[in-house]
Amino acid sequence: MKKNLHQLYLTLADYLGPQNWWPADSVTEMLCGMILVQNTNWNSAARSLENLRQVTAFDASVIRRLPNEQLEHLIRPSGFYHAKAKYLRNILTMYQDHFQELSRLQTPALRHELLKIPGIGAETADVLLLYLFDRSAFVADAYARKLFRKLTGQNFTYEQLKLKVELQSDFSPIEAQEFHALIDEYGKLKDDPLNLAERFRFEL
Repeated sequence: MKKNLHQLYLTLADYLGPQNWWPADSVTEMLCGMILVQNTNWNSAARSLENLRQVTAFDASVIRRLPNEQLEHLIRPSGFYHAKAKYLRNILTMYQDHFQELSRLQTPALRHELLKIPGIGAETADVLLLYLFDRSAFVADAYARKLFRKLTGQNFTYEQLKLKVELQSDFSPIEAQEFHALIDEYGKLKDDPLNLAERFRFEL
């Protein structure tokens, strides 16, 4: 299975090239993007990010001090702006005030602590593990579940697919980051141009 997953990774990498995710110029921008993209598309999140860039230059302390009404106005394009304003403050507080202590935790304990933060669900927690804490985690998002449904003929919940892939892979953190990005970028393409569903039939 490790061989199959690694071959899938190499096939996607050869076709799509290096992704170098997360698409951001700073940690604060990256964290804001992780919250703003929830329950919307990246174009909508990007409009909110641009608003934040213009007003705060992605200074985490400035964002945290913004009046709530102003913050909600800036992130309105990404939807759910009442909740996301709170979640933005939560994730930036975690980064500014607790990053060092969290970084010392083993990955399972770290994920457990991240999931306690309002606004951070399973998918966002795993994205944080990958891109903020540089841990080898698998993000079993909608693109991943759709791809592995094609490859295996099985339907997986988020946690089921995450656990199965992580147990049967040995990706480094950088490879895990690329694998997540490659799966998402491939999932945005029309149909299945590489015919992966025929080339990689396996069970998890």
